[in-house]
Amino acid sequence: SIEWEDAGMDRLHGAPESLAYIRALNAITPPDAAFDAAFSSES
Repeated sequence: SIEWEDAGMDRLHGAPESLAYIRALNAITPPDAAFDAAFSSES
């Protein structure tokens, strides 16, 4: 989730800039299981 609070920033500029920043972090790793399955006590 990206949020910026600069009301003067155009979305067409801000959104691609934010996406490029997140991709550069290489921090998004898909989980091995669905969210609910991670909390299941069943194997």
